[in-house]
Amino acid sequence: MTETASNTDTREPLRLFFSVGDISADLHTANLIREIRNLRPDAVLEGLGGPKMAEAGCDIRYPLTTMNVMWFNHAIRHLRTAVRTQRETLEHFEAHRPDAVVLVDFSGYNLRLARLLRKRSIPVVYYICPQLWASRRGRIRTMRRCVTKALCIWPFEAPIYRDAGVAYEVVGHPLFDHLDQVTIDEDFCTSLRAETRGELIGLLPGSRDQEIKALLPVMAKAAGKMLDELPDALFAISCDTPRHKELIHDILAKYGLPVRVFLRRTFEVMKEADFCMVASGTATLELAHYNTPMIILYRVNPAAYVIARALMHTKQIGLVNILAGREVVPEHLLWRDNPKRVAADALDVITNPERHAEVERALKTLRETLDHPGASRQAADAILRTAEALRGQVPDDGRPSPNR
Repeated sequence: MTETASNTDTREPLRLFFSVGDISADLHTANLIREIRNLRPDAVLEGLGGPKMAEAGCDIRYPLTTMNVMWFNHAIRHLRTAVRTQRETLEHFEAHRPDAVVLVDFSGYNLRLARLLRKRSIPVVYYICPQLWASRRGRIRTMRRCVTKALCIWPFEAPIYRDAGVAYEVVGHPLFDHLDQVTIDEDFCTSLRAETRGELIGLLPGSRDQEIKALLPVMAKAAGKMLDELPDALFAISCDTPRHKELIHDILAKYGLPVRVFLRRTFEVMKEADFCMVASGTATLELAHYNTPMIILYRVNPAAYVIARALMHTKQIGLVNILAGREVVPEHLLWRDNPKRVAADALDVITNPERHAEVERALKTLRETLDHPGASRQAADAILRTAEALRGQVPDDGRPSPNR
């Protein structure tokens, strides 16, 4: 590996700027920033992001994670804020030009920002790249024109960037760095299990308001049907804020389920549950980390369902299934409530010993293949090397080209 430029430069401190709009990416970028701080304690780190990045030592110029929204009909409400923050960021760069801008996830916002940065010949590193392998493959053209280096979190992303002529490195998924640091409250797990006379089933509808509102009613209806066969089951749900806890209680009030709602106990619920209903996303990988069987749900409106199916390049919607290359756990892309089918598929895993063992084996294999910490350190090293290699360079074509 090329040596990280940590003690070889006597010029002005390296200046990096981050653009982060997702709550989960705020966490991953905070871990990345800590690694950069370890390697280059004198670096000037600024950005658009969230509270965890600030705690790690990044000067947050705008709390972009407040725009953490899904689908166009939600995102359009924040269009004015998006345009304003990007304009103000570019004005900031006129006086404080960064050596590189690190874009993290949040592709709708960040790809537009990448186009603006290209015009100003500012190097761009994209970490947690757009999911080109899942949908909207045409975005690779923007990546090729505007992104200096792509940092891939999955090995299967590499051929996409290689074939398109985009400089890339495979660094691994930062989720596993975080999971490696999580401390489980075993006393809580013991007390939760003591409450359970039968199966413990987790309900994990997501961390966004619209996810909770869209998925929790479906989960609750399916849970009600599951009680016919599992009368002693206890349902558990965890959320991160008191506001979400109140929202969850309001939604669940009409269903009369035996359910416990906790604050900030997501990993304990994941670890202790016998089975979980979960929103499609990285939570499915977290469940795989704890070897907990699941059913994956993703809710869209009818029009969005048609569009999503047309744009998808994979047969599966859940990351654990996509990574396995087959449906190892049941999943549903829902355009309407179908609690009977959801309950039937969940019960098939819970009550069928052979099916349950098959799912556990598949998740164990997936974990052994992917669950390796170190991504944040590798990403930090790649970002610093790329920024150092291009310091002060403004090529004629306006697009910096890193060492590949």
